[in-house]
Amino acid sequence: MKKLFYTVLILISNCIYSQNNFEIDLRSDSYINDSLMLGAPITRKGFGDLYTFKIQPNNNISDFGKKMRMDHSIYYFKIQKKNIVNGFIEYPQPVAFGYMVKKGEAAYSTKVFFLEKGKYKIDLPKDIHNVELNIDSPTNREYKILQTSLEPFYIKSKSPHQLDSLINMDKKQEFLREYIRRNPDSYVALWEIVNDYTLNDYHPAYLENLNLFSAKFKQNKLYKGVEARLKAEQSTSIGQKIPDIYFDKQNKLTSEDFKKYKLTFIDYWSTTCAPCIKGMPEIVNLYNEYKGQNVNFITITDEQKSNRMEVARNILKKNNANWVNFFDVNKDFQKKVNATSYPLHFIIDENGKIIARISNSIEEARTIIKEYLQ
Repeated sequence: MKKLFYTVLILISNCIYSQNNFEIDLRSDSYINDSLMLGAPITRKGFGDLYTFKIQPNNNISDFGKKMRMDHSIYYFKIQKKNIVNGFIEYPQPVAFGYMVKKGEAAYSTKVFFLEKGKYKIDLPKDIHNVELNIDSPTNREYKILQTSLEPFYIKSKSPHQLDSLINMDKKQEFLREYIRRNPDSYVALWEIVNDYTLNDYHPAYLENLNLFSAKFKQNKLYKGVEARLKAEQSTSIGQKIPDIYFDKQNKLTSEDFKKYKLTFIDYWSTTCAPCIKGMPEIVNLYNEYKGQNVNFITITDEQKSNRMEVARNILKKNNANWVNFFDVNKDFQKKVNATSYPLHFIIDENGKIIARISNSIEEARTIIKEYLQ
């Protein structure tokens, strides 16, 4: 009986897996014996694990994302005359083919298309940059229709290497609101919200529009992941209280820490962030300007490995950053405030209320601190 149970379980698992399989018959004569990459388009920090498709590796396909320890899926193809790509996907996901050129030259890629379950053929031309792939699948058909409908909200770029410019975010979100009402189970609409957030930062309409999806759709993994991240940012916007942060077993930042000062300035950064390092002397100047006026300074460094932590300590020391630094070992700060970019600055009052949430502008921070103290 026990053996029968496990046999049935395996059959059910295989059935579920097969329902989410995809197969791509990929041809690109211009790239035979050359290499292409397939992966998520531009991703926002903290959103990478939403791009979860898996491709079966072989002699000509390797998991580049895993090799580079990325949190999103990206695969490296050595193109042959015929390429059969097999994989598994939980839900439709936007991807693009890209070509890595020589160092110093701009990489280029196809336009975004959707990877989803099923079988389809892709024939890539010699010049793949910005090329639109006409893939006959349900999600790709919907995506094409939606993108055509959204064209009036953009000014078309004259350069193939620049994105089109959004004219009015409010109007676009109003359009998406009505679209979701008519299509409450649309993965395409949900990914469009993710794309807007990735390119244009947070907007209150994102969560309002999320609420319009059907009750059944709200149970899927992608929806829950997007909602959790947007709610984290909403709950840590201006006027909200910053949550208690637990960096590791010994270090934490709670409401009691903010009570000791009129204001606390927090700088979230990483050793891989060039603007963070370049801007650190400006933060030091700000610190020296206000250190005698009951303003506390803290850095939170997004590093978890000991060698990178040592690099961070050296950077702080070199810049005479004489304040408390925490390492976000558990990524508790990143998750609770939905920190999706660096450098990110917070200004917190003595009650733990967020006075400002600023992306890379020390001058803006200086102005806010000055006005608040006056």
